[in-house]
Amino acid sequence: MKKRFCAIILAITLLASCAVGASAARQDITAVERHPDLAPTERQADLGIVAADYPQVGTDLEPDEALPSSYSNRELATPVRNQRFNTCWAYASTSVMEIAANKAGIFTGQFSPMHMNYWAVKRDDETGWQRTYYDAGYPYIAMGYLTSYSGVVKEEDFPQNMEYEDYQTGGKNLPVFVGASSLIYLKADDRDTVKTAVYNYGAAVGNFSYESQYYNYNTGAYCCDFEGLTTAQLRGHAITILGWDDDYSRENFNEDHRPDADGAWLCKNSWGEGWSADGGYFWISYEDQYLFDKRFGPSYTIAGLEQFDENNRLYQNEEYGATCEFDYITEDISSLVNANKEVTYVNVFDFSKGFNELDKIVFESTSSGSEYTLSLIPLDKDGVPVNDKAQWTTLGTGTIDYQGYLCIDIDNLTVPRGRAGIGVTVKQTENSTGMSIGACEWLTVGGGRSIFLPNAKKGDCYIIGYDSRPRDLMDLYYLWFEDTIGGTFVIKAITNKVDVIGDVDLDGEVSILDVTKIQRRIADIDTFSEYQEKLADYDADAVVSILDCTKIQRVLVGIEEPLYIVW
Repeated sequence: MKKRFCAIILAITLLASCAVGASAARQDITAVERHPDLAPTERQADLGIVAADYPQVGTDLEPDEALPSSYSNRELATPVRNQRFNTCWAYASTSVMEIAANKAGIFTGQFSPMHMNYWAVKRDDETGWQRTYYDAGYPYIAMGYLTSYSGVVKEEDFPQNMEYEDYQTGGKNLPVFVGASSLIYLKADDRDTVKTAVYNYGAAVGNFSYESQYYNYNTGAYCCDFEGLTTAQLRGHAITILGWDDDYSRENFNEDHRPDADGAWLCKNSWGEGWSADGGYFWISYEDQYLFDKRFGPSYTIAGLEQFDENNRLYQNEEYGATCEFDYITEDISSLVNANKEVTYVNVFDFSKGFNELDKIVFESTSSGSEYTLSLIPLDKDGVPVNDKAQWTTLGTGTIDYQGYLCIDIDNLTVPRGRAGIGVTVKQTENSTGMSIGACEWLTVGGGRSIFLPNAKKGDCYIIGYDSRPRDLMDLYYLWFEDTIGGTFVIKAITNKVDVIGDVDLDGEVSILDVTKIQRRIADIDTFSEYQEKLADYDADAVVSILDCTKIQRVLVGIEEPLYIVW
C-alpha cells in the first residue's frame, strides 16, 4: 500500500511574547522536506520560526440576528495579568475560558494559566509535549488541556507565583473545576464568523505577529501593514478577542502604518495593565496582515462547558487532544472502504468502576458536512469490537456542523459493567470535507526533533469499515508506516456515577463480601453510613433485612436483575 502521511491540522506555532516557533511535521517527514525553502534555524530570543503553510481549517458561523456595529464582553473578563515565561497561549485560552464560564453563569473568578503551563511539559516516561515550563508553547496544548479535563483549576487553588515543584508535589492532583466540551475552529478571515463567536460564546483565541513599530502606545492601537513576512520572520503572540468596533478610527493607528478603513477588534493582552493606555487592553485593526494567519494554527472559541464532581467521569484514551487529523482513509485507500463511504472509529473503555451511565459523547473532527452515528459496541471474547452492526446500540445521529470538538447529548444509557466500545461512524456526503477524526499522534519539527510523543497502546482503538474485520489502530500504523509509536482517536465519553444496590463496600461491584457486610449490619456488628444503608436496602422499604440479603444473593447468581442508583 502506498505510504501516506496525514495533513496536519496543526499549523504549529510556538506562541509567546517573544515567540519561538517550529516547522511542524507528522512522523518522519520534516517541514524542510516538505518545503525545501525552509531551512532549520537556531532558536533565537526574539524571532519565531512558525509553522509551514498547512491547509486552513475553520468554520463559517452565521449570526442568528443582525450584529451590532460595536460590541464588547469586557465586563465579563477578569483583570489583566502579566504573564510568566513564554505563556501567552495559556493566558489567552484561560481568559477565553473565564469569559465563557462567566457568560454561562458558572464562575466569575480567575483560572490558573500556570497549571496549564506546568501540565504541558515532558513527562517522566518521555511522553507528552517535549518542552520545559519556561519554553514557549503550541496552540493545540491549550485545547487538549481544556477538553481532556486536565484543567482548568481555579487561580486561588494554584496561583500565578506557584513553581513547577508545587505542581509536581500536589498541583497535578487538584480538582478540575470545569472543562470545555465543545470547541469551534473559526474561519477567522470571515469577519462575521469571529463576531458571531464573540457574540454567542464570549470570546475567541486569536494569534498575530507582534512588532513594536506597528503599535501606538498612546492609543493602544496596533496594525501591521507590511505584507510578505516569511515564516521565519513571524513573531507569534496569542490574545483574547472579546469585542469589536466597526467605527474605530483609523486615525488611532501609527501614522506610517494606518489601515485603509476604520474598524478593529478589542483584545485583552497578558503583558500587564501598564502595557497599554487602556489597562492592558488594545485594538488591532481588521486589516492587520497577520492576525488569524493560518501559520499560527486555528483561532477558536469555547462553545460548551462541562462541570465535573465526584459523580462524573470522563473516559478517554488520550489526554492531549487532537495533534493532527486522522485522514489516512481518504483518496489513497478509499477503494478499500465500503461503498457507503463511511468508516467507524472506536475507542474501547473499561466501564467496570461504577461510572457507566453514558451522558455525552465528545469527538474531534474537521469533516464538516459529513454525517455521524454514535454507537455502543460490545466486544467479542477476544476483546475486539464486534463487526455485526445488529449488535450495536445507536446513541445518536447527526451532521458534523463545524470543525472542532463536538459534544453530543445522548439519552442516558447504563452500560453493562466491563469493557465496551464507543464508536463514531463518519459518512462522507456530497458536500462534506471527508470522513476523518481527530487523533493524538506524534509530531516532529525540522531536523527530526520530536515535539510531541503520545502514550498509545494496542487494544484501545479500532477501525471498522477499512476491511472485512475490525482492525487495531496500532496494527494499522505499523502496516501502513512501520510506525510503532502510533496514536489514539479523540473520542471521549462523559458518564455519571452508577452504584449497584448491594455494593456497600463501594468497590464498584457486588460480591459475597457485600452480602457478609450486610449480614453483619443486620446483626448490629457493623454500622453503615446513610448512603450504605441506601445501597443495602434492595427492596427500598427503608429497612435493611435478611430479605435484602437474599435478593442481593439472587442478583449474584443471575436470578434477580441488578438495581442502580444514578447520580
